[in-house]
Amino acid sequence: MQLGVEAPQEPRTPKPAPRVGRLHGLSIVGMAISALIGIASMLAFITVSWPDDLGRYLMAIVVISVIGFMTSASLAVFSAARDTYPRDSRPPPNE
Repeated sequence: MQLGVEAPQEPRTPKPAPRVGRLHGLSIVGMAISALIGIASMLAFITVSWPDDLGRYLMAIVVISVIGFMTSASLAVFSAARDTYPRDSRPPPNE
């Protein structure tokens, strides 16, 4: 190859645009709501002296919000991993 002569450019195929799925966004919203409910119920449990068994109900709400948070977090991770792969709208070629 001579100096000053540019090599021919190969045509580049465009990368497919990343698609962010609805499941990922909904799971992030679920994480935020679960965290807010868990924090609020934990603060209520700590700061207020609850009569009878009402404290147990608040602790049940905390446990349920932790389960909801962990479920939403795992959904967010798996849906984000799924969204990293390009989706081709063309049908697969027949061999």
